[in-house]
This record gives sequence, C-alpha cells and structure tokens, in this order.
Amino acid sequence: MISFGLAVVFGLVLVNGEYTTYQGVNSAVGVIFMTALYQSYISYVGCLPFTSRERVSYYRERDSQTYSAFWYFIGATVAEIPFVFASGLIFIVIFFPLMGIGSFTTAVLYWINGSLFVLLEVYLAQMFIYALPTVEVAAIVGVFINATFLLFAGFNPPAGSIPTGYIWLYYLTPQRYTFSILISLLFGDCPVDPTYDEATQSYINVGPQIGCQPLQNAPLSIGHTTVKNYIADVFKIKYDDIWTNFGYVFLYIVVIRVISLLSLRYLNHQKR
Repeated sequence: MISFGLAVVFGLVLVNGEYTTYQGVNSAVGVIFMTALYQSYISYVGCLPFTSRERVSYYRERDSQTYSAFWYFIGATVAEIPFVFASGLIFIVIFFPLMGIGSFTTAVLYWINGSLFVLLEVYLAQMFIYALPTVEVAAIVGVFINATFLLFAGFNPPAGSIPTGYIWLYYLTPQRYTFSILISLLFGDCPVDPTYDEATQSYINVGPQIGCQPLQNAPLSIGHTTVKNYIADVFKIKYDDIWTNFGYVFLYIVVIRVISLLSLRYLNHQKR
C-alpha cells in the first residue's frame, strides 16, 4: 500500500515533465532521489520493531540449543527478498508509466536497483537490532547514520559541490551508488554525444535518448551542454559507471549481512 501511494503521488508530480529543460531535469532528479529515500527509510523504520521482537524468540531458542545462528541468519536474509521486490514491482509498474520516459529494460534495471537499496536498508535495520542492546538505540543510531549519508549522497549538495575534505564521505555513502544508477538510467544514456555547431548556434547529430538532448533554459554560467553532460558535471553521474555502482551496492549488502551474522553469533543482549 505504501509503495502504491508513493508511486501515485510522485508519479503525478512528473506527469508531462519537460526533461530537457534545466528546471525539468533538476525536478526529476529530486523526485527520483526522494522516492528512493522514502521507500528505503520507511522499510528501515518498519523493520526495527519486528526484528526486535523476533530477537527475543531467537535468544530463547538459542538458550535451548534449538536454533542455529547461521540458519536463523539465512532465514532472515531470504524471507525479506520476495516482499521487497514485490513492493518494488508495484511501485515501478505505476511510477514509470506516469513518468513517461525509459524503455522496458530501463524499467527492469530501475526496479532491481531500487529494490536492492530497500533491501539494503532492511538488512541495515536487522544489523543494528542484532548488534545494539535495544530498539531505541538502534533507531537513534540509524537516524544518525542515514542523516549523514543523506547529506553526502550527491544530490544536495550536488556531488560536484562537495568540499574536497569531505569527498571521502561521498564515496563511503551507499545511497550515492543507488542514486547514481537511477539517474544515469534515465538521463545519462547517450552513446554518441551531439556536436555543437557554432555557425548555427545549435547541436547537430542529436540522438533520440534524453541524455543526448540539449539542455534548455540553463543559466549562462552553465553554457551550452546536453542533459547527459549536465548530469555528469553537476552530480558526477555517468552511464558507464552503472555496473560498477551495482557492484558496490552488492558489496554493501554483503558487508552488512556478514556483520549481522557475527552479531547473531557472538552478541547476546538478554537481561540476566
């Protein structure tokens, strides 16, 4: 139901969007960023109390030597996957047609990437519950971590404006990789860059992709550029980095799950 509501609300915002204008591109980037955050953070907060209650049963059964930490971990890992991808599918089936851009392949990759990010946040919630003493502490730590990541995800401030001293936080932020994939799928694809003809003051050999289109109504400080190059210059997002970014998302998921397994195996927060 939440995925349905988010898809309708944010999809209607982008209906008849002008994705080749400066305002239109920035608006679309902002909406896409917010949809990913809302889906993931709602899942994070919703997972905390359920995992906390399950942890009590897990400790009881571990004391009785009827639960294996490894198989409990496997069950908790696998159980979330169908629900997350199903809710992501509901979102994409509604949101993508309303947005009105992208092919079927783009929609599938968008769905997979968005679902992986939600899954990452769910696993992050489980990790904090397993590693920290109470659900309240897990919630506070999660808010702090996610708020910090939000600042350095590359949207506001844009990646190109992050001070050099803080750029390491940008590369450390998992949201950055998901955000880059989502935006590059829609606005970064342009196999052959068009050429700006000074004589005619226009671009020639413009491809059909949105990324190839000249950016209209841009400030004078930006000058002549395409949608693809604007995204690359301001947000440091490149279409060629999609599969590398997918790899980083998987890496974060693996690291989080390994920490979760170690927490289940070696930490016990029962009150004696």
